[in-house]
Formats: sequence, structure tokens, C-alpha cells
Amino acid sequence: MGRREYAVIVAGLIILSLVIFRENQIDQWRKNPPQSIVPRRLAPKFQLADHRRNIVKLEGLLGRHQIVLIFFDGESGVDGDPRTKSVIENFPALSASGIKILAVSTATPYANEQAEERLGQPIPFSVLTDVDFSNLAPRPLPAHTAWGKVSETGEPESGVFLIGRDGTVAFGDNGFPIAVADENSVLKQLSQGVWPTVN
Repeated sequence: MGRREYAVIVAGLIILSLVIFRENQIDQWRKNPPQSIVPRRLAPKFQLADHRRNIVKLEGLLGRHQIVLIFFDGESGVDGDPRTKSVIENFPALSASGIKILAVSTATPYANEQAEERLGQPIPFSVLTDVDFSNLAPRPLPAHTAWGKVSETGEPESGVFLIGRDGTVAFGDNGFPIAVADENSVLKQLSQGVWPTVN
């Protein structure tokens, strides 16, 4: 067998090995698709009045703290919504971890004060009313709108978002931040003072 035939056989074996390797790689990808990287961007900013009628600016907290932003059901109240109830019950662990909580709804500051009275204790985080009074005409739902939490019919929706210490949040293809999918699991981790590793 000459050099030419030998080279052809070696080249054929190399090609065959590459084909087999590539087919195995494709099979692995089918079984375990690679995880897509979720882009992160700076969190959409807002400024709203809290239940003590102070103006809270999200921008002032970005880059300094890990922030849990909760859009809760204003009709249930901060004392009735399961998300905010969980945070109130487990606030010492959250506070010890340096995690900041912001809760946003359409409930008025007065309604949030009433919820505080029902709780029989001060609410230990800012409860914000989603109305922008900085313009001549008040603008409803600016935070819900910026965070993609307004339904097609214009109703506010609930959700939990995690803002990293770098001030970023995961964004979806629709151009809005991504709310956590498993709220119960995330709230449980937060109640233990653990920052969840999701999106």
C-alpha cells in the first residue's frame, strides 16, 4: 500500500471520527439543551410616595443593595397579599442579609396605613402607591407600566422581581423585566436570608 492510499485511509478515519463526534454532540444537546443566557439591564427607575408620604426613588437604591421588588394586590392589602405577608413575617432574616424590600400597588397611602394598623406593628419596608404626582396631571401605574405589570385591559398585575447589587434585572424578549417564575420558592429562600440564584 502506497503513501497515497495510506493518506486516504487516515483522512477517511479522521472524517468518520469527526462525524461520530458531531452526532454524539447533537444527541447530547437534544437531551440537555444548553441554557440560554438571560440578558440583564439596569432596572427601570421610578419614584413613588410611600405609606408615610415620603418620596422613594428606586434610583437611590440601585447599585447599593440587593432589592426585592414586589408588585402586590392592592385590594388584598399589604397585610393580605401572600407575597408581602411572607416578607413581613420573615423580615428580620432579610434585613440581616442587607436585602431591601419595596412593595408597590395601587392602594393609597391611607389604605396602607390602615393595613399597618391591622397588623398592629409598623411595616418595616416601603409600601409605595403607584401614582406619579410629579406631573400636573397625576399619572396612574407608572411603575407597573415600566415593569410590564399591566394587563391588556389596563389592570395592575402582581409579581416579584430580583434586582442585583449592580442595579440590574433580568429582561425578556418583550423588552420588560422578568418576574420570578416560582414565587414560593424564591420567597422561601429569601426568608432564610438567601439571595436566590434565578434569572
